[in-house]
Amino acid sequence: MAEVAAPLMPIGELARRADIPVRTLRQWSDRGIVPPAHRTDAGYRMFGERERLRLETVKTMRSLGFHIDEISAVLATHDELGTGLAAQLDAVRTRMADLERFALVLEAVLERCDEPTAVHLARLQTIARLCAGAGTATCAPEGDHGDAAAPAPDAPGLPELAEHPTFEQLDAWLELAALLAEETVDVTGGAAGRPVLLDVLHDAMEARTSGVTPDDPRADGLVQRLLAHASARSDGAQPHRLLDHATPGGDLRTRRYWRLVARIKGWPEQSPQAQAVDWLAAALRVRCG
Repeated sequence: MAEVAAPLMPIGELARRADIPVRTLRQWSDRGIVPPAHRTDAGYRMFGERERLRLETVKTMRSLGFHIDEISAVLATHDELGTGLAAQLDAVRTRMADLERFALVLEAVLERCDEPTAVHLARLQTIARLCAGAGTATCAPEGDHGDAAAPAPDAPGLPELAEHPTFEQLDAWLELAALLAEETVDVTGGAAGRPVLLDVLHDAMEARTSGVTPDDPRADGLVQRLLAHASARSDGAQPHRLLDHATPGGDLRTRRYWRLVARIKGWPEQSPQAQAVDWLAAALRVRCG
């Protein structure tokens, strides 16, 4: 016996069942987040069980603090419920990692409550901007839009804090976050495609600090990433030329950026950018001449 399809319901009935305003559901429907299953000849929207389940997914993600644009992207990319839920789980885990990092910073700040009020408040203001930029449910419960001036916690150039940072590392991390929020810092000396080259330079410095020499096979991957970045550029710049551009200049903000990163990562603070460029250039010469 064929299964009888559940009857469709108008937008007001679906909104009542989901306990949300009709205006909100209409907006989500207009954006294609919860499209109707059918429209009547008069143009009225009708929804079925599939749309009700989709709406419940949207409500769940909103309660977790997801921006409506993020929800729209997930639902547009993943038609199958299982795939969409897996993507939702990944996003939740990312948010959890953000919250753990903020909790770590707050704990460290609270341990220094005896410092001058101005210093203490400056740290808390930086943390608040970062929370707003991350758009987490805990830090920004009322709005979909964070502070545009605040760098995202995983923004290029803002490294992860250690699990148990020293006070010096914490201060350096907060200062670096403020530096990146103020304006763009040219951390690779003017080379285009900054985030890609920046990642390679950071990893090169990590390798150098951990004792990997330029001729070590473990350096192969970094050289390949540099070559791939060069070949993908529209201006045809060669890898050696990219490294020439990345050689530190006289910009005080760039030098400050690299010193702060070195302090956070535990690298030698004497010209970390120059050390990364020299190490990567040597690794490139070993393999490409």
